[in-house]
Amino acid sequence: MSARDRRRTRPALLALLLLTCLLGLLAPATPAALAAGDAAPTGEPAASSAARTGPSALPTRPPDDATARPDDEDELGVRVQVLEIAPVVLRPGEDLTVRVRLTNTGEDEVTAPRAYVRIERIRPGTRADLETWLAEPAATGSGGRVGTRAATVAADAPLPSGAAVDLTLTVPAGEVGLLDRPDVWGARGLAVEAVDGTRRVGLERTFVLWAPEGAIPQARVSVLAPVVGPPTVPAALEGEATVPGDDLETLAGPGGRLAEVLDVARAHPDVSLAVDPALVASARAADGAAGTWSQDLLTVAAGRDVMVLPWGDPDLTALAHAGTPDLLQAAVERSRAATVGGTTQDAALAGRTDVLWAPGPTTDQATADLAAEAGAEVLVLAPGDLPTRTGEPSGARTDDAGDGLVGLVPDEVLTELLVDPVSLDPDATPATVVQRVLAELSVVARASGTGPQHLLVAPPRGWTPDREVVDATLAAVQSAPWSRLSSLSSLLGAPSDTTAREPLPALTEVAAALPAEQVRRLAEARAGTQTFASVTTDPDAIVAGVDEAVLTPLATAWRVDPPARAEVVDAVVTEVDARRTGLELAQTSTQNIISASGEVRFSVRNGLPADATVQVRTTPRKACLRAGESATVVVPAGGEAAVPVPVHATANCEVEVEAVLTSADGTPLSAPVTFLARVTPTIESVGTGVVGVLLAVGLVLGIVRTVRRGQSARRGARRVREEEGTRPLPVLGGTPEGDA
Repeated sequence: MSARDRRRTRPALLALLLLTCLLGLLAPATPAALAAGDAAPTGEPAASSAARTGPSALPTRPPDDATARPDDEDELGVRVQVLEIAPVVLRPGEDLTVRVRLTNTGEDEVTAPRAYVRIERIRPGTRADLETWLAEPAATGSGGRVGTRAATVAADAPLPSGAAVDLTLTVPAGEVGLLDRPDVWGARGLAVEAVDGTRRVGLERTFVLWAPEGAIPQARVSVLAPVVGPPTVPAALEGEATVPGDDLETLAGPGGRLAEVLDVARAHPDVSLAVDPALVASARAADGAAGTWSQDLLTVAAGRDVMVLPWGDPDLTALAHAGTPDLLQAAVERSRAATVGGTTQDAALAGRTDVLWAPGPTTDQATADLAAEAGAEVLVLAPGDLPTRTGEPSGARTDDAGDGLVGLVPDEVLTELLVDPVSLDPDATPATVVQRVLAELSVVARASGTGPQHLLVAPPRGWTPDREVVDATLAAVQSAPWSRLSSLSSLLGAPSDTTAREPLPALTEVAAALPAEQVRRLAEARAGTQTFASVTTDPDAIVAGVDEAVLTPLATAWRVDPPARAEVVDAVVTEVDARRTGLELAQTSTQNIISASGEVRFSVRNGLPADATVQVRTTPRKACLRAGESATVVVPAGGEAAVPVPVHATANCEVEVEAVLTSADGTPLSAPVTFLARVTPTIESVGTGVVGVLLAVGLVLGIVRTVRRGQSARRGARRVREEEGTRPLPVLGGTPEGDA
């Protein structure tokens, strides 16, 4: 090339070089570059390159530190489980140990299995950010955010299909790469990546919890554990209905649901209990494991926050939709009688009876209104009720449940983590549950500017706790710098959360709840028996056990088996109705009524052990006969009495008459009886009556006419005209003046 050509080419090369540099400056950072940096949110400055040369410096990335990428989503054939993260809360100067298990769930052998620990150093600002990190895809073209590699370990041998290997990775304190400043505490994303060579074959996400020295605000957590029994039937109906699920003896025995809940409460004094007193009564009356469990429960409950549920734990939603507040009131009063200070001799429980617990899964406004009508001050709602308008979870205590009613909304994520963490993460372990719970609470604590934010964990009634998960989680909550366990009373005494919430829905029906017509059948049977008993001098002998029987099929526990529950409803209604026997109105033969006024006498038999006060109501089917009000008669116990009923006949006829035995207020007490009445009032009786009526009417009309016309000069005081041709005589007699 000539010198002239070289001079012409030099400016073009310089321009191309400048353009290349400019494009390099303007190009956005790649995901790998972002992951390699130590970015920080507002208020948490990123570490400078000079600072990274000290003890907290990031490690130099090895040549093979490129993010492993899977070929396809379906090729993630290794299941990654985090078995342990120690310490749970990491502090400056401490090494981080992560123990993992890799399980080959694919068909091909993993020839060179290795595991990486990666840390995402951007602190999540909201609970939604935590969810975003966990939801990052594990197998995409870019691999998603996985953080910066902080530790590596290789397995000693290939991993055949179906095999598993446990590996331990240690991140030295100097390579954690988080700032040692008081304001940077909280959760960071942590990922464990399984690779085969350079290909990702598995990924699990969790959190590392960072806590430098300094003042840290705290979030409060209350746990309300349900102590409710299985579905039951009244003692009088045992053997007539099939009870689903395990019986009380099994649930209270080793490994049973009730035994596990009691063990959780025993290990954690701040856990509050929601107890059905009917369950305690049944357990105390039993032998074996159930009897022992009841005594242990009373010991554990002493000095603890206890919420005494209405007797039998009735389904509040079913009662609300049926419009039967009297049944709820009966259950509440029965529970109050079973608590310390109540009226029963065997009072054992001590707790609040003004806190009700909605059955869920969604609470409607009708249920809240029923709770307020029953005099409750607090209603425990279902997780997910009253969502905030912002979509971000908020505190538990709210005034939006109803007029004058405080609502407690369990935290949906925290409750699910204690109840069924696998539903949130198929590869969940006790270690990842603990890290997730503390990560959630760290965000809550940081956002509570006006005071500690209070959350509620309320597992469902059928909760069988996983002791390993629950014990580890509650212990971690109690020991973490930004959280503490707290009693239910502390939550009830806290200020209500003012976050705007959506209203409770207006549901027309709840599929699992007892249908309204079935609830009304129970209510009517109870009311009828109470009225029947009220006419006797010893009503308690008749109504004893009626409330317990009627409340049995209303228990929320019966939602698990609606067909069997319907059988129990039928049996209970039959049994309660059968108590309304013993008072009988004897059948009456044909009655001949031959006068306009008379009476029919009815015979009443009392087979009850107490006196009864009754009346008889008669209803003729034709207008020719009218019946008056019956006398009230006291029928002696085991005896018989006659009850007269006045009747009035107006014409000759044959009429069918229905008679029924009633209470003083007219409520029927027996089945009606019918008889034929031949009404033949005599002509004299009818005529005399008619004439008497006419005379009375004439007299009244005459009096009225005279009163209305009054007296005048021409009536009453007028002189009679002298007849024509007559003249008055002198005063002393003699001849008239004209004749003289």
